[in-house]
Amino acid sequence: MTTLYTVKKQLTGSAFTRLMKKKKTNKYRIMKATGISYPTLSNWESGKHWPKDETVIKVGKYLGLIPDDDQVIELERKAAEIKATLERLK
Repeated sequence: MTTLYTVKKQLTGSAFTRLMKKKKTNKYRIMKATGISYPTLSNWESGKHWPKDETVIKVGKYLGLIPDDDQVIELERKAAEIKATLERLK
């Protein structure tokens, strides 16, 4: 099962550029299909911003990185939040 963190890594920097080439798509097509702004996608590609979970899910589904099973994805997101909370409490 793919974790959101792994997908986030694939959607930033040069990994994102390579993935778009591999999937034969571009930021404009992703923007049209997902509703995520072009500047946001450009910031991911340049490494200026780390994608948020909600946008990762949309783009991950579009690119085939995330299965279309919302319940699994939601549980992964909640697990990541719990893990981060536990780390802060240590």
